[in-house]
Amino acid sequence: MTRVARAVLWPLAVGSLLHIAVRSSTGNAYDLAILWRGGASLASGGPLYDSHLEFIYPPLAGWLLAPLGLLPFRAAVVVVVLGGLAAAVTAAVLILRLVGVRADSPVVPGVLLLLAHSRPLIGLLAQGNIDTVLLLAEASVIALLMARRDVAAGVLLGAVCAVKPTLAPVVLALVLLQRGRALLAAAASGIVLTAVGLLTVPDRDVFITGVLPLLADGNRDVLAPYNRSIHGAAVELGLPGGLDVALRVAAFGLACWVAWRRRSGPMAPLEVVPLLMLGTMLASSFSWANYGIYLLPLLLTAARPGSLVRSWPAWAGVYLFTTTNAWHIEDLTGLPDVLLRLLPLWGWLLLLGTCAVAALRSPPPGAPEPAGAVRPGWSPPR
Repeated sequence: MTRVARAVLWPLAVGSLLHIAVRSSTGNAYDLAILWRGGASLASGGPLYDSHLEFIYPPLAGWLLAPLGLLPFRAAVVVVVLGGLAAAVTAAVLILRLVGVRADSPVVPGVLLLLAHSRPLIGLLAQGNIDTVLLLAEASVIALLMARRDVAAGVLLGAVCAVKPTLAPVVLALVLLQRGRALLAAAASGIVLTAVGLLTVPDRDVFITGVLPLLADGNRDVLAPYNRSIHGAAVELGLPGGLDVALRVAAFGLACWVAWRRRSGPMAPLEVVPLLMLGTMLASSFSWANYGIYLLPLLLTAARPGSLVRSWPAWAGVYLFTTTNAWHIEDLTGLPDVLLRLLPLWGWLLLLGTCAVAALRSPPPGAPEPAGAVRPGWSPPR
């Protein structure tokens, strides 16, 4: 059966990945257009930030994008799409290896097939976004932490945050995991590289006086309908500001509690890092639906005994934030339309709630095992 499964799944996975590569390479790549213009301007000696503040990455990102600005836009799209797809596939394979799935297992093409049809990956590649590269960085930091290469993990994390601070919640993960050396390395590399970017970009003041306040306020107003955080839902549903803040604090606190409960053991980084990413996505002033890609390490722990996501409610939540079906109903307006557009948020909340229940039922780190308990991976004598 294993051979048959591989024979069926590999052609489906490869075909799906090729299809998404071709479709994305010929699309509009709206996000990349913004990055490409900023990089091209900086490469030609002009400013990095535009007057409408569409480019909102830190200054260091401008120098990394400058080479793309030297290419024709369509060529840049192909480069970013193929590179992003390769990064996502590499990240998935790396995480599967960390959870003990062998390369010849049919699970590998099965995961790649599902990934190729998931809303986050399709959306990121279609827009020419670089978050798939950050997914690989997240997986690499986790792998380095599990290998006890804390300094390397910290340096990589700091460098990534200096380019795009989406992985900033991983810094808190280092605190919960008690990885002091990684924390110091992340702070050092992040501060140094951020300073390099600020000192070398001509319009650095725009980032400080324009971009940072814009992000703190939840991004541009025109993007509000695409906000899938609790704050975005509160605005859409007209909830009081106090309730909005309380729900955001509660969601982030719950994610931190679950991460704290799972902070011990060799597999802890695989759960703690994405759990804190999930809490931040919920509590942030602005979160794209495509940010669900960062939860991949947590989802793939389902291959291991004792995982938080080995239950059907968890995967019902996964379906809600990964389905490509927009659930659009013609002429639907008002509250029902809003609730359907917020499906990724409901999926994130369901996943977090399921993880909290699973964590509550599992013993806390360091707790003595009850008499007669069977450890995962150990079989009693027959």
